[in-house]
Amino acid sequence: MTTNSKPTHGILPVAAGTPAGHGRVRQLAHVLRSWSKARAATAIAAAGLAAVFLVSANGMIAGGGTDWAGYALVAAGSILAGFLVGSYVNAPIGAAATLCDLRWPVLGLFGAVWASSAREALPSVQIAVGLLTVGVMAWALHGRLDWNAR
Repeated sequence: MTTNSKPTHGILPVAAGTPAGHGRVRQLAHVLRSWSKARAATAIAAAGLAAVFLVSANGMIAGGGTDWAGYALVAAGSILAGFLVGSYVNAPIGAAATLCDLRWPVLGLFGAVWASSAREALPSVQIAVGLLTVGVMAWALHGRLDWNAR
């Protein structure tokens, strides 16, 4: 492809080592498969610690908290937080974590605490905050994995 040509059919640049013609999701899955054992172990440990933090911070440990939606939010938030922390370990040149990279995961975790705890807020508001929390963390993870793919 020359500097004047444009990609056709909505094709995005392909990461090195990724088979051509695969979509963005497969590219990101390829990035996750290429993680070292240290990254994977860090991601698993961080997901566990995030789950302990969320469950203890929102009162679920003492039997409080919300119904199944709260547990689903804790699970999704913990998994995303684990992947995000794992993406910071041994990051390629140009993809090292900065302070700005940490704001969205931290905001996401505190949003998950609020949305999954027993409150007097309307359930629809808690669900909306929970969905926004998962969306923000997924967006941050997508950005991190996209940088790792380059």
